[in-house]
Amino acid sequence: MVEQKFASKNNRILQHFISLLCRRRFVLVCLILSIPFLFFLTWINSNTALAEIQNTFRVESSVNISFNKVQICNDNNVCSFWEPKYWKASDLQKEHIYHNIRTIQVPMGMSVVLVTQEDKHLSIPLGFTSCTDQEFCNLVARLDISADLRLALEQIAKIKDENIMQELIHHHRSKLHFLNNDVTLITQFSVNRLERFEQALTAWSGPVSVVIYLTNPHDIHTLIDYFKMDKNLYLYNRVSLTIIKPDYSTDDHLKYPINKLRNIGIKTAPTDYIFVMDADFVPTSQLYRVATSTLIPLLQQSSYPTAFVVPCVALLESYRGKFPNTIPELRSLFRQGIAYITDPNSGHGPTGKNIFLAHQLYTSLPYYEVCYESQWEPYYIVSKNAPLYDERFCNQGGDKQQHTFSLNALEYRFLVLKEHFIYHKDHPKIDWPDGGLRHGQLSKDQFNYFHHYIPEMQNIFGINVRWPRGCSQPLITGQMRDLLGIGFG
Repeated sequence: MVEQKFASKNNRILQHFISLLCRRRFVLVCLILSIPFLFFLTWINSNTALAEIQNTFRVESSVNISFNKVQICNDNNVCSFWEPKYWKASDLQKEHIYHNIRTIQVPMGMSVVLVTQEDKHLSIPLGFTSCTDQEFCNLVARLDISADLRLALEQIAKIKDENIMQELIHHHRSKLHFLNNDVTLITQFSVNRLERFEQALTAWSGPVSVVIYLTNPHDIHTLIDYFKMDKNLYLYNRVSLTIIKPDYSTDDHLKYPINKLRNIGIKTAPTDYIFVMDADFVPTSQLYRVATSTLIPLLQQSSYPTAFVVPCVALLESYRGKFPNTIPELRSLFRQGIAYITDPNSGHGPTGKNIFLAHQLYTSLPYYEVCYESQWEPYYIVSKNAPLYDERFCNQGGDKQQHTFSLNALEYRFLVLKEHFIYHKDHPKIDWPDGGLRHGQLSKDQFNYFHHYIPEMQNIFGINVRWPRGCSQPLITGQMRDLLGIGFG
């Protein structure tokens, strides 16, 4: 009874203390004490929203890429997986396949040679091989496994017509290894962009993830011819390359699956940070160095989700001079009317041309902040944990706008680089296989940014989702931009 009275008295004291704290003169104390709880709620809400974007209707088709490995099973049906490498007897003994192999499964693009103690060699063909009745398999002492891009392309080309009625995804791993703490340049294209992309490969010295879509069955032969040249094979040494042969039996393969290709590029990227860019663009030669030395530490230290926007510009197709690599060089081309913003309104206008082209009076920060605007479609460096792209967008239109919209919904801040950019030479209108914009956002049958995607996002985040949500200074007046585009189509 005494203990109950004591506990009851303590409860009354605690209630009285809480009441005192929450009186008007202690409001500030209450607010301070509630800050950690508010941060926790924000973290929970952010992760819940991201999960809803990723796991419901954002990415409808699964894109599962398993890196190619050879599967070998021993007589006890215990299987192990082997990467391209020369494997010694001690390696085989650890996995219990030394002189003891029952089956071998060789994936596309892999070459496997079994070596005996007497140094005899036996090549294993593509596909499944049973060694039950082959004495040679019981004498294996070493393995020589390699990944061969040229071999993979030849194998794809030899697929019989009756087997062509299914999608084929082949991944060829980069010859070089990179740390997780790095930035991968990611892009996708069809074979008509092979030579154009070489300039970007030269400018970006870090890891690259490329997805090539074979629009028609003859494209594989173009790819074979391209990689017959040693210089091209060497150029792709540090590229994680994915080849996609669609199902040609219906016209659906003509709907260029641009966002699905981007997602495959992201999932096969070997690093924790990514820069998704279209294949026509070329980055400045120092962008990769700045991304690794400056931007990654900033992303790691940031207490809020961040996207570092890389300004993009176009050059006249007729221009034959030196390509710009610095802001002063780019500024000169703008004055001459040679360089320009392809969509100075909602598409790329929010990036703030007048800011990144201005003479910097001080350089305390390598970036400036802009607020999100509806229909904005910038290119940016972000963490690989950012939302994937919505794969319902095919052909042309809405594909990049959708992704930026999702980042804004999750309260990302958009910080634009001051000293670096990407550029491309203008070109005639692209002939998309299935009609581009006409069969993309202008088609009544195509998944649409305004009539389908935005209403879905409003159901999750509310009617004001198209307004800037993560900007530290909403409607930044220093940008001197027309604000009519914000929040409206």
